[in-house]
Amino acid sequence: MKPVLRTGAGERHRFALLPLCALLASLPFATLAQEAALQPVTVKASKAAVQPAAVSEVPADQIEANRTRTSDTAHLLSGLPGVSLYGAGGVSSLPSVHGLADDRLRIQVDGMDLISACGNHMNPPLSYIDPSRVGKVRLFAGVTPVSVGGDSIGATIQVESAPPEFAAAGQGKLLKGQAGTHYRSNGDGVGLNLSATYATEQMSLRYDGSTAKADDYKAGDVFKPAGAAATDKPTRWLPGDVVGSSSYKTTNHALAYALRNENHLVEMRLGLQDIPYQNYPNQRMDMTGNDSHQFNLRYQGNYAWGQLQARAYHEKTRHSMNYGEDKQYWYGPAGNVPGMPMDTEGKTTGLRVQAELPLSARDTLRVGNELQNYRLDDWWLPSGGGMAPNTFWNIRD
Repeated sequence: MKPVLRTGAGERHRFALLPLCALLASLPFATLAQEAALQPVTVKASKAAVQPAAVSEVPADQIEANRTRTSDTAHLLSGLPGVSLYGAGGVSSLPSVHGLADDRLRIQVDGMDLISACGNHMNPPLSYIDPSRVGKVRLFAGVTPVSVGGDSIGATIQVESAPPEFAAAGQGKLLKGQAGTHYRSNGDGVGLNLSATYATEQMSLRYDGSTAKADDYKAGDVFKPAGAAATDKPTRWLPGDVVGSSSYKTTNHALAYALRNENHLVEMRLGLQDIPYQNYPNQRMDMTGNDSHQFNLRYQGNYAWGQLQARAYHEKTRHSMNYGEDKQYWYGPAGNVPGMPMDTEGKTTGLRVQAELPLSARDTLRVGNELQNYRLDDWWLPSGGGMAPNTFWNIRD
């Protein structure tokens, strides 16, 4: 048999306490070594920009990612707190902020306060800029700061194009461009956009063009009997899963020219839009034409006393509504009334001057003045029945 060594309880406790005693004895030396190794560290950083809690901005990478997913600029606001969209035409969704929409929102496109020259608001301001041109999206939900402007009880939405680019010092000339295209199987949606920039250290010239087109899109399943789009269009057949009157076509052109000299910048933007048709599944009528011309002039200068900004703009819209290819065109008791043409012309002219004067490290004074003039004509051409024989002027001058 092998001998067995046995120890008592007191002996075991003594051996167990030895490591603990050694650790406690070494603590003062470890503390002194740590104090000697640590040195004061000073961290300096500039103060972060403070914005009201109700201000939201779409990240630049998110704008870039969403450009290929939609032809409707309003969809770039998806995901912002409190924002939802009223689906309308293919490029004319109406944003809603906390349940308030339409004229309760102030929408600025490149600093222009545009007004929808349509009784059904088929051409909202965000439809005048293609997603491929958007460089910045900001939302002021609820009460809007005075420096941003008023005339809204729901929110202010600011959408801006990409700022002008200039050649770096010593670079000479800057030449750049990009092109993109997309295809969406639902509705056979196709689109093309391109941009080109030529710039020096003091001058920048940029062109942006885009076009998009789609047919009626399909629903997730059959939701109605298949049949003719209308009784007077037997050859226009709509399957049971196709949403009629959802097709559209749009074309946009934009030209930007900018000059800079030391602390001064002058920029001029010209815009042209042509929407030959945009059909609406949730309205009785469709858009049968929308032409818009835009002129936008901006100045920004930095002086010893502060900053001065000025903007002047003019926008003209020629808008038409009638029954599209998926709706009944001949109507009336005898079926002899040809459609219901409705035409609109709107003109918006604006001028804004504002200055920012730093009074101290804590206080800043902002002053400004703004003028806007809006003129509208709305008339209904004679089409038979009660809408004849003369033109009916709904709004004139």
